[in-house]
Amino acid sequence: MAYIYDEGEHTVVHIPIVSLKEGEVVEEAMEFVVDKGGRVVKGPLASLQEAYHKALESLSHALSQTETLLDGLEYKLEMEEPVKPGELYAASYMAHALYYYAALLHQLGDELYRRGLIAHRQANYSRYLRRRALMLRRYARDIRLLHATVVQLSLNESMKKLTWLGTVALPALVITSFYGMNLEWLPLANHPLIVFAILAIASISFAYILNKI
Repeated sequence: MAYIYDEGEHTVVHIPIVSLKEGEVVEEAMEFVVDKGGRVVKGPLASLQEAYHKALESLSHALSQTETLLDGLEYKLEMEEPVKPGELYAASYMAHALYYYAALLHQLGDELYRRGLIAHRQANYSRYLRRRALMLRRYARDIRLLHATVVQLSLNESMKKLTWLGTVALPALVITSFYGMNLEWLPLANHPLIVFAILAIASISFAYILNKI
């Protein structure tokens, strides 16, 4: 979380440092206590500007890593290579989580700049990272839609093959339904080899006609 509040004569600032580790968004908290002049009374770094810059750079690096991951997934989908749903949803989760942190850091940056605790360029950089994170989240949504389209096309192709097989088998099913009645007066009823030959010829001919349509 990112927050800032006054406590007596001091101001408490909590700055999150986000990074990616094994497909997870990890947050490292930095808490500062500063006086009214912006001097750090308590904290891991010498100044708020240094800490805020570190948070922004860490966020930027995480955004770049996620964008690279999404690019790889998009390439696989376009090349019709298999993509595990878990990989897709992990990348989408990272994009959404990073946008959340980008929005938090942007809000914190506006308040820090209003109080004169960070430079104007840092506030602008936080605004840029928030826009970048928003674009990355939309990119992740587009990748999910692309994946859904690929899955649907694959399903349609499978259904087409099953339909084709069922249609090709139709002549054989019709012929065997007659000869399965055990009626002696049926033509060639006593010549099973010829009946099998008729089945094969009918199926092959029907398959040929279907491929020409």
